Amino acid sequence: MKGLLIKDFLLMKNYKQVMLFMLIIGIFVGMNDISFASGYILVFVSILSMSTITYDEANHGLNTLFTLPITKSDYVKEKYLFSLIITGIGFVLVTILSCFSKSGFVEIVAILSTSLLLLSISLPFQLKEGNEKGRIVSFVVMFGFIFVFVFLNQFIPKFFQSIESLLNTLDPTMFSVGLLITSFILYFISMRISIRVYKNRVLD
Repeated sequence: MKGLLIKDFLLMKNYKQVMLFMLIIGIFVGMNDISFASGYILVFVSILSMSTITYDEANHGLNTLFTLPITKSDYVKEKYLFSLIITGIGFVLVTILSCFSKSGFVEIVAILSTSLLLLSISLPFQLKEGNEKGRIVSFVVMFGFIFVFVFLNQFIPKFFQSIESLLNTLDPTMFSVGLLITSFILYFISMRISIRVYKNRVLD
């Protein structure tokens, strides 16, 4: 597990200039709009963590990787742990950024929960279908969610109004904590599903 984590961090090191450039953009924008910057940075680091799967699969690299004393279960667990670490780093960065804005910590926690939920959906597809297919399916799922929300907001405005009224009756802090706990539970469930699915995958 430690060796796999080191490998993925070394992979990220090769793209440090691109990462720094993208993060600077997020920080610059975040000075005026922390909501956009928070979502931007956390989604960016989530995609970044999934990209290590692409690097592993390039040129049939998995066949070489699994000659080492690791199992498919170890591989999946490491990807989830690595994604969690990277997302945590993004969360710390966004939290520091929020100190210079009017946004509260509750909003940042809600965005973190959303990021974990997206990873919970995307990682199983990425691991099951492989590089290209998994990426396509992940984007279809994410844009599908966006389309549904836009559709509901456009044609059924009372749907969001009722949700907003319900949320106004809840304590913001308790709601955010509950959402975060739920996202971690779903993240763990997603990992268990991915382990089961990946064990049955035939590697190219």
